Amino acid sequence: MAELLGTHRSPERSEVDAAIMWLIEIAQQAAAVGELELLEECCNGAFEWDARWDQWTPQGKISPWLSTLTGDAASAVAATLRQHPESAGHFRHLADNIRTDHRIRAAVSRP
Repeated sequence: MAELLGTHRSPERSEVDAAIMWLIEIAQQAAAVGELELLEECCNGAFEWDARWDQWTPQGKISPWLSTLTGDAASAVAATLRQHPESAGHFRHLADNIRTDHRIRAAVSRP
């Protein structure tokens, strides 16, 4: 991230928010067209940053999107969430939402 910013300083929270949301916006488009590899890569980066920084603004935008995923996209994102349990914990409230795909619910449930 420091290389992308052109500096060796730690990123600011607003920059982390922007990076997470950029990745999620690409992930949303990838999910819409069935590009599962791109979806997984974007989610991997976004969830890694979320796990490290616990960014509430992106979480508030990611959560409603997670609850809309179905099929292969839900499976791919659930697998990525399981790789980032700290981030998955930020979406634990979806575990009780019966409208959320069962794979996402399982990925965000307590172990």
